[in-house]
Amino acid sequence: MIEANTINNLDCLDGLTQMPDGCAKLIVADPPYFMGLTHNGQHGQFNDLAVAKPFYRQLAQQLRRILNDHGEFYIFMDWRGCAFYYPIFAEYLPVKNMIVWDKMSGPGNFYNSSHEFILYGCIDPQTKKHARNVWTERGFTSGSIQTDGEKIHPSQKPIALIQRIITDASVPGDLVVDPFAGSCTTAVACIRTGRRYVCFEVSETYAAAGQARVDKLLAERQARNTKKMSRQRG
Repeated sequence: MIEANTINNLDCLDGLTQMPDGCAKLIVADPPYFMGLTHNGQHGQFNDLAVAKPFYRQLAQQLRRILNDHGEFYIFMDWRGCAFYYPIFAEYLPVKNMIVWDKMSGPGNFYNSSHEFILYGCIDPQTKKHARNVWTERGFTSGSIQTDGEKIHPSQKPIALIQRIITDASVPGDLVVDPFAGSCTTAVACIRTGRRYVCFEVSETYAAAGQARVDKLLAERQARNTKKMSRQRG
């Protein structure tokens, strides 16, 4: 059984199968964008459909199983992945819209990609989102490395963006699951906002780096609380 508030160095399919039905309020997923796939010892490219399609079908089924009756999900993808990811996830998950994340990137060759897409959906048809589906949040490529500390993963997302998702789709105490944790920004955002989290990261290097981020944040919080209590006693 997977415990809450843990970063698990596991393939996400192996980890998700150890979670109970309906345990999660929110899924935040940032799968690799056709950059290569490692799953249970299988090494290939994401455009190797013989590897990728079965993996994502199983993933979509597991995500649906662990979401509760009011669950919501946000799945990141780029322009190359839309045609691939959408029909697979929509087969098992109630997709409602596509959010466009404007990263505020500068110009580049071949019209520099200054945006990514976020597939959004919810289990409860009564869920309403009274907001625009175009979000502007500065990405790492446009200078936010100074705001979120050192970038330790090539597809690391800004904490502010993940916190926006978490606060919009959950309340304190809810469980948030990230199957492709990378640098574990989701865990950091959950700690900051009072949510519980479960993160899976297949890379031992990134899982360790993410755990170090979380440990540092918790230590800083403990030090502040200790200092505050000391002042109150004095």
